[in-house]
Amino acid sequence: MNSSPITALVVDDEPVARQRILRLLAGNAAIGVVGECASVAQALALEVAAAPELILLDVNMPVRDGFELLRQWGEGGIEPFVVFVTAYSEYAIKAFEVDAVDYLLKPFDDERFHKAIARARMAIEAERAGNDAVHEREVRLEERAGSSALPFPKRLLIAEDGKVLFLPTREVEFVQSAGKYVKVFAQGRCHLLRQPMHELESRLDPNQFVRVHRSSVVNVDQIVEMHPLFHGDYELVLKRGTRLPMSRRFRSRFDRFLTDN
Repeated sequence: MNSSPITALVVDDEPVARQRILRLLAGNAAIGVVGECASVAQALALEVAAAPELILLDVNMPVRDGFELLRQWGEGGIEPFVVFVTAYSEYAIKAFEVDAVDYLLKPFDDERFHKAIARARMAIEAERAGNDAVHEREVRLEERAGSSALPFPKRLLIAEDGKVLFLPTREVEFVQSAGKYVKVFAQGRCHLLRQPMHELESRLDPNQFVRVHRSSVVNVDQIVEMHPLFHGDYELVLKRGTRLPMSRRFRSRFDRFLTDN
């Protein structure tokens, strides 16, 4: 598990606001500030290798706004988690359309700020765990290549209504995170499994299941349509008509399934 501090960048054209954010972050050992920028141009000038995991981003800045920064970064494959920090409430809907973790409206108190950072930290740590799980599955596949043993279980065991349900993994349509639980959807039904998403994902065959969003893993055999949305995101349509978002953050994991085979 990656336990290194979360790298964070502050982008705000107001010096006083920037300094307050930096002061609040300084007391959090889990966050490592890698820089501060007073404009979108300064942020775009950063080296790709210095791209942060988290950005605290103002919206309304001179010349180019925060959404323009995210758009250009996204085109270059840089997709940090975002906490917007702004004095303008009218951008809230647009902020969550780009998958923002939180939207801090100035003026805010210290408690509200720390709650936003805690939410961002949980999301980033969950993604780190998911990436570790993907790597673990790849290693397991390599280790078992050529072996007659099955690298991943054919069924999930789910305790439900006083009994244990044996659910074949091939019947699983998609899985969604629900805190300490996951919701397993199969044959039009939803089953609740007490297990973190990253643990369940590590048990599913990566040749059949792929993470398409922070909160969703999909059985690729269930996908019948793929529709482009804004900013590199997509919408997936499953056989039963369920529509699920696919974040551009996870598009690279899905690309290998885009073949005629």
